[in-house]
Amino acid sequence: MRIYQLFRLARCRYLLLLLVVQCFTASAAFAQVKLSGKVTDETGATLPGITVAIRGTKLGATTSIDGVYTINADLKPGSYTLVFTGIGFTQTEGVVTVGTAASYTLNQQLVPFVSKLDEVVITGASLGTTRKQLGTYISTVKSDELSKGATGNVLTALQGKTAGAQITQNSGDPAGGMSVKLRGISTISGSTEPLYIIDGVIIDNSTTRVTNADASYAGGNFAGSVGQNRMVDINPADIESIEVLNGAAAAAIYGSRANAGVVQIFTKKGKGGAPVVSFSTSFNVNELRKKLDVNQAPVKFGGTPDVSTQTILTDTIVRTTPVKRYDYQDYIFRTGIGTDNNVSVTGGQNKTRYYASASYLYNQGIVRNTDFNRYSFRLNLDQELNKWVSFNATMNYIYSKTNEKPDGNSFFSPTNSVTIIGNYYDIHQRNSLGNLLAVGERGRVNPVSVIEDFQQQQQTSRLIAGAGIKLRPIKNLTIDYHMGIDNYSQDGTTFIPPFAYNVSLGFFGGGATLDPTQNGYASTGVNNSFLINHDVNVTYDAQITPDLSSVTQVGYSLQYQRGHYSLQQGRGLPPFVQTVSGAATPITGADERTRLSISGQYIQQNFKYRDQLFITGALRMDGSSVFGEDERNQIYTKLSGSYVLSGTDYWKSLNVSGWWNLFKLRAAYGQSGNLTGIPAYGRFNTYRAVAFIGAASFTSPTTYTNPGIKPERQQELEFGTDLAFWDNRINLSVNYYSKKVEDLLIARAIAPTQGYSTRLDNIGSLQNKGFEVVLNVAPVKNKSFNWDMTAIFNRNRNKALDIGQSILLYSTVSGAPVAIANGEPIGFFYGTFFARDANGNKLTKPNGIPVTEAGVQHSPFSYTPARDPNTGLPPTAGVTALQKKIGDPNPDWTGTLTNDFSYKRLSLHTQLDIVQGVDVFNADFRTRQGVDNGKIAEQEDLGQLPRGFIAGSYNIQEWRIDDGSFVKLREVAFSYNFGKIKGLSDLTLSVGGRNLYSWDNYKGYDPEVNAAGQSTVLRGIDFGSVPAPRTYNVALRARF
Repeated sequence: MRIYQLFRLARCRYLLLLLVVQCFTASAAFAQVKLSGKVTDETGATLPGITVAIRGTKLGATTSIDGVYTINADLKPGSYTLVFTGIGFTQTEGVVTVGTAASYTLNQQLVPFVSKLDEVVITGASLGTTRKQLGTYISTVKSDELSKGATGNVLTALQGKTAGAQITQNSGDPAGGMSVKLRGISTISGSTEPLYIIDGVIIDNSTTRVTNADASYAGGNFAGSVGQNRMVDINPADIESIEVLNGAAAAAIYGSRANAGVVQIFTKKGKGGAPVVSFSTSFNVNELRKKLDVNQAPVKFGGTPDVSTQTILTDTIVRTTPVKRYDYQDYIFRTGIGTDNNVSVTGGQNKTRYYASASYLYNQGIVRNTDFNRYSFRLNLDQELNKWVSFNATMNYIYSKTNEKPDGNSFFSPTNSVTIIGNYYDIHQRNSLGNLLAVGERGRVNPVSVIEDFQQQQQTSRLIAGAGIKLRPIKNLTIDYHMGIDNYSQDGTTFIPPFAYNVSLGFFGGGATLDPTQNGYASTGVNNSFLINHDVNVTYDAQITPDLSSVTQVGYSLQYQRGHYSLQQGRGLPPFVQTVSGAATPITGADERTRLSISGQYIQQNFKYRDQLFITGALRMDGSSVFGEDERNQIYTKLSGSYVLSGTDYWKSLNVSGWWNLFKLRAAYGQSGNLTGIPAYGRFNTYRAVAFIGAASFTSPTTYTNPGIKPERQQELEFGTDLAFWDNRINLSVNYYSKKVEDLLIARAIAPTQGYSTRLDNIGSLQNKGFEVVLNVAPVKNKSFNWDMTAIFNRNRNKALDIGQSILLYSTVSGAPVAIANGEPIGFFYGTFFARDANGNKLTKPNGIPVTEAGVQHSPFSYTPARDPNTGLPPTAGVTALQKKIGDPNPDWTGTLTNDFSYKRLSLHTQLDIVQGVDVFNADFRTRQGVDNGKIAEQEDLGQLPRGFIAGSYNIQEWRIDDGSFVKLREVAFSYNFGKIKGLSDLTLSVGGRNLYSWDNYKGYDPEVNAAGQSTVLRGIDFGSVPAPRTYNVALRARF
């Protein structure tokens, strides 16, 4: 035993000796080394934000505001290559030799990109390529550009920063919805919103109402909904860059869900080296940008307000009554405040990198008692297991809570509640019991009730997660798999207490099922959505000859989406009860469930010749469970090419090559299909179960569906050029596109004897043509002062080519006369108009009152006006009111002008957004005059306009068409960088604003509005929406 113990002791000592020797050996092999230096441009100006990485490792750092970087790493002696990369600069390498010293210095000078052609963009699920090889134009927006917008909404921050996009803020609610259209409208039966992808995860950006949730506000194309869409959940501070692919030619590789383009978002990733902590906080002030002038006349026509209202429309009443006027805007609007706080940490070791962040956003609306809270947590992880296996994982959890008021398309939204009553009521007046009084004999809802008593709340819990693995089993072969999940739940409640005053039962607020009767109303809405996508891609690179290389890619994708929406509602609430379960009278609710799946496979081939000529071809087959088996699988093609003439030896021999740095030509053709153009069960006749005479029954839809319908098919042809001049100080990109959608899904009219009013068929086509211009200029660039200017110009012409009938007319809650007709833009306004003479002057009665044009209507666009020979006016009998195209919500052109100035540590950013040649159906303008609170009504009250002027104009729909053109000072940001301060590696203070001023002739709050939300067909409608606020911002950003 003793011998064994001695042996154990000796063995332990031997192992200890080996361990000590190993430690000393490792210490000798690896030593803590400090690598540092300064990075500058060609003028000697320091460059902040440049990434410096040690090749072959995951170690690196980012330069400070002074252009200084520091890398502390355990390195053994030898030569190491440092790779310097930054936005707008060519990747540069430098070599440092490590010996026995503790620190080494390597300064580096970077040169700008040649028109950013070497910048890498992601053109598929995993394949990256340089801009030089693209046959299409792809816009890229970096994180620093998004942060200048002083907004917590990604899509709001993206406004005006990408070519070919029309991004509209539909509402100024604190979580107000946005709509995005890339190169016009691509369908009329489904959504024309682009596909949204975050780090390879396909996400849902739809609008689903869980408050104010009558079926009329379901967010469809023909009813519309302003409510929040789900991109409001994404924190802009987590974003590294956004790529926007405008059309089928660019987005074909993404499949048919990308029929309307792609918005691809890349979040920030970890960087090797010591942990870097970043913190930002901002304080915002939101206010009403423009206050409307209201009627200040001391009299009204007719009797006292409590006896008669809207008497201004009864032109036979000429006597007046003294009244006191009020401005209700002072009550419903307020100055709101908000804060946006973000903290993140990034770092990693040789093979492991991480990025983690947490944020809290609070934003008060400019309407009293509205706000939005959002909590967000993100973790991104990249791990290299060995030289041929790596994986990544992302997780983003979001919780948001919104306190709302009824919004657009509702007569009792805060703005509409003060629009539909004369401004001669004291809305704060109460009886002896302290209860509010009515506001007229018509039973209007008192605006104070809307602000103080209506309670609407929405909560959303969301998880967006993804995981992927990448294999490199042999040289030049890459296999990767990625899975993404987007799962969220919306819960909304609405409570309207019993009214203490008489409210007309015929007055609706939000639809027939939301009549605010005196016994109270409550509802609970729940929307659950689950979306999962799987993508497998195999890529092989081959160098065929010294001049010719090839990239072959094949892939398969599978997507599954599940949804469940339910609504419970009821009336008859006893005192102190606010829940549906306590309602005495249940109201028909909803229980809707959907399932759909999409699969696709593709092959794509790229060829590169001498780094000058690039050709790409692709073939993709997609299938969707939405369509029948015979039409389910569709094949789509793509072909693109680009030629960099300035890269040829011939070009370099020319004299112009000294100042003309880049000349690239490109062309592309692509096809795609709208595989989600109809609902999940849209090809079936679905019946709704309802109670009837005490028994269960089923109601039939009005549209007879067609099991043989097939997906709409889009074809796009794009041509473009990229130019650069004078040492790349001037960069110009020009794009022309023409895209046509065939097999358009349209509900055509059929004989009522068939039991239905319409039938869904592939009978139509539409077209978009246009061009885009992007100009980047650096007028001044030196060590102390820099000036960069960007101008974007977009022009799109959209029209229906064949809809199978002369015209399609749509009825809307706002009364907007929306139509689709052959040869006309989608969703134009079609209605009655003013009678005019041969010179275009309005015809009026002898007393100056305008009249409606009347005569014989031969067809939708052909008519013969009639004239009374005695008066020269349209006859009052034997004719009909004529109709024609009276407006177009599609702009003639849009543009952006951005200027960025920097002087040493100071910087100034400005952005002007321009929309021209667009019409808005201003429903609220007419209503204000009709209830005697508008400025035109004031002129009639004071006798400055003839009595009956408003009554004569009231039913002429052209009177509600308003000029929606504007030039808006979208963003201003002024910042100062303090550089290093004790305890901080970087500190920046900025002040700025958003939507500061608008040059327009619009008669409402803001021409940039749409009460129909994300609707494809209904555009440019102003009906009770909250205007976008003017925002002031103070922000502090620090890095440790």
